[in-house]
Amino acid sequence: MKYSDEQLDEAVEKKIFSLEQVDSFREYVKTSYNVTTKPQKVLYYIGGLLIISAMTWLMRESWASFGAEGIAFISVLYFLIFLFAGHYIFFRKNLEIAGGLLLTIPVAITPLFTFSVLEILGYWPLGWRHSDYFIWIRGRWIILEIATLVVALPIFLKTKFPFHVFLIAGTLWFFSMDIVPVLHGASFISWSDRGIISIIFGLLMISVGYWADIKFKKDYAFWMYLFGLLTLSSGLSIFYNNVTSRLIFLGLVNILLILFALFINRNTFLVFGAIGLIQFLSRLAWVFFQGSIFFPFALTIIGLLLISLGIYFQKNRKRVQENIINKLPVSILNLRPKRK
Repeated sequence: MKYSDEQLDEAVEKKIFSLEQVDSFREYVKTSYNVTTKPQKVLYYIGGLLIISAMTWLMRESWASFGAEGIAFISVLYFLIFLFAGHYIFFRKNLEIAGGLLLTIPVAITPLFTFSVLEILGYWPLGWRHSDYFIWIRGRWIILEIATLVVALPIFLKTKFPFHVFLIAGTLWFFSMDIVPVLHGASFISWSDRGIISIIFGLLMISVGYWADIKFKKDYAFWMYLFGLLTLSSGLSIFYNNVTSRLIFLGLVNILLILFALFINRNTFLVFGAIGLIQFLSRLAWVFFQGSIFFPFALTIIGLLLISLGIYFQKNRKRVQENIINKLPVSILNLRPKRK
């Protein structure tokens, strides 16, 4: 049975309901109407990411067709359309996820627009392409990153939409790479240097995420954790080699990630710690069984042990987690995020 606003107003006049009750009911209906289901979220994110991909790293062929002037015009058009559409849907329609994702597109398209304008002005050396921005470390790219931050930060401060943190974190990661040639005057950065930069940036991002996890009720920490772990893991992977001491150290790092996942109750750390541990064990098996016919059998045994450990942990996760955490001092327990 449906009820109209007029019937609710009549119920207030006849003192069947109080005005406060009716107002609370209307607010509840309004809130529940705007609740986003999981399938909706998946569709929103897939659609938003497809648009972002189309206007960023997938612009190779289109660049040759439209040229710098055409790309600059299209970028401005996209920027304005999605800025106004996102603002309308986010603030007028109160659809936070849909509107927030639309507002990510102006942020994501800013490097493309900036590159196009500078291309028209003849700023870039001959042969530079926008697609190289996602591959090569170059000092001049920091102009694109600064422009992106100038657009991203006001939008994030206005909306407080968590996914914008991911874009800001990605831009800062690129900036941390591209600023090194500027500071050191080097045109080439070795893979070891890239790994060290990624490790430092990943740890900083995880630290900021941990602070946000404690400080805010809204989950800004998820994207910082995810991006921090991505960069940390990619940096650590560069240093996997046949040196046993280094392998053991990297294995311990991944074990610490798993323990930290239990401490703050975040599955993201558990996933990355498990992937890193698999990489560590596989590499260790290669060191000891290199050239041996027993190498595939060693990996099989490791895989079976990990599966058995996973089954045990699934059945006893709560007990294991409580036994580990209950033994910690109160001063350390107070450092756990209280949001969850």
